[in-house]
Amino acid sequence: MRATGTVRVKSWDEKTWDGRPHEEVEGRKLTEARVSFSYTGDVVGVSSCRYLMSYGDAVCWTVAVEEITADGGTLVLRHVGAYREGVEAAIEIVDGTGSYAGARGAAAVDWAEDGSATYTLEYEVRR
Repeated sequence: MRATGTVRVKSWDEKTWDGRPHEEVEGRKLTEARVSFSYTGDVVGVSSCRYLMSYGDAVCWTVAVEEITADGGTLVLRHVGAYREGVEAAIEIVDGTGSYAGARGAAAVDWAEDGSATYTLEYEVRR
């Protein structure tokens, strides 16, 4: 199956591991971001995502798990990537419920400068 559409950041709350706002800490740091995205298009819904991030000198490494609650069920995505001169990410669809039960596949997100993005989900449902 293939789904496409747009995704936007609804909220982003990022703190260092000791609870300080990430903007207040310069240089190397470890952070956790609690993020919510909204999806429109073939998948309509909202997501809850948790990023763990390691800021280095010229790169921020990331891992995350995201659950999209959509019409018909949920999709769970696993992100591994980096922020360096843009966003680099490998995103896998690792599970789902309802009409997405047992979903496995890949996701791609293309971010624009205004914070919006287009997504493409390619997956199989294994029941």
